Amino acid sequence: MAQKIALLYPASVPWFARCLDGIRRYAREHGHWHLVSSPPTLTGAEESALTLRAMQGWKGDAMIIASNSRAELQRARAMRIPIINLAGGLPTSHGIPRVMVNHFLAGRMAADHLLERGLRHLAFFGWNRLWYSDQRRRGFLERAAQAGAASEAYLLDPGTKPNLSWRQRIAGPARWLASLPQPCGIFAVHDYRAQFLLEACGEAARRVPEDIALIGMDDDETICEHSAPKITSVSRNSEQVGWEALALLDRMLRGERPPARDLLVDPDGVVTRQSTDMLYCADPLVRRAIDLVRADFKIQLNVATLAECLGVSKRTLETRFREAAGSSPHGFITKLRVQQAKVLLASSPRRTIEEIALACGFGTPATAYAAFQRVTGKSPATFRKTARSGPGRRWLSMAPRGEI
Repeated sequence: MAQKIALLYPASVPWFARCLDGIRRYAREHGHWHLVSSPPTLTGAEESALTLRAMQGWKGDAMIIASNSRAELQRARAMRIPIINLAGGLPTSHGIPRVMVNHFLAGRMAADHLLERGLRHLAFFGWNRLWYSDQRRRGFLERAAQAGAASEAYLLDPGTKPNLSWRQRIAGPARWLASLPQPCGIFAVHDYRAQFLLEACGEAARRVPEDIALIGMDDDETICEHSAPKITSVSRNSEQVGWEALALLDRMLRGERPPARDLLVDPDGVVTRQSTDMLYCADPLVRRAIDLVRADFKIQLNVATLAECLGVSKRTLETRFREAAGSSPHGFITKLRVQQAKVLLASSPRRTIEEIALACGFGTPATAYAAFQRVTGKSPATFRKTARSGPGRRWLSMAPRGEI
């Protein structure tokens, strides 16, 4: 007999919809599941979300919910059926097993992405009193501190009063943006907050990505792809979260005790778009050198030729690069080419690796292979396979409930 599972969360939210994809994938692979999902709740659809209270009397076997309400979680415990929580707004799920993205690691990933672009001042834009925001902030600022970068945070209280005008909402963040040193890399707690900051940058006369490099989280394409510029985002690996949630529920239905810790799924990487598509450096000579390389990656500029184009000696260029970028010109240029290769490997599946190597100015495929392996720790073929393969079990880890 098929197990009947109720999904009490807003599947119309893009990252929740991807969780549903993972739930369905597990159901297809393991069979005997009947899924009951919550309806859309858009005004005019004449539907209301399914809640635990609304499910009183429902004759099913288990539930997957997304709740940050202590009272609702206590009600869930009283129902005496297996229930999994996907929400991360509270430090603890009050006895309900929880499966979610590793928010702390997401913050570190965002910081690494900005640091790799040469930024030395980072900032976090998020919420007060929401646990997942706190974890993302902690991971982000900790990684910045380890790299010796200056960092700060701007936090808002959740639940903006609905009667505030747009200008009232945007005034504080715009003043904050105007006060930041340039260039600055900002991690917004999720993609809509990044889009909001994009608008605030206009108010503060700050350009993205020239003055502000902006990264969000959730990889919500309805926001990221339709913003100008398009917004870079940490992908939270939601399909794998859904897969792991139903897998855990399956084990619980078979009599296995739930884990005493939150089940954490690692984010599956940063989706790079225009809002961080720059490498930053305070030295104008080094910036000009970077611009020359980026203008046409196919041109195989060596350090001597690059110095000649800039009207300086090779020794001067090497010294300025080491002082400003902490790297030799050759090492920095190689990293630029590898970053471009990563973009092409992920976005151009029909181009051969050899074609991409030449397009990025490596000269020979062998040179490209060696440089790519050295910089990323992976071969170009492995990177392409990982970028296109989707979720996998390798991302799973655990942490005590309410802790990282």
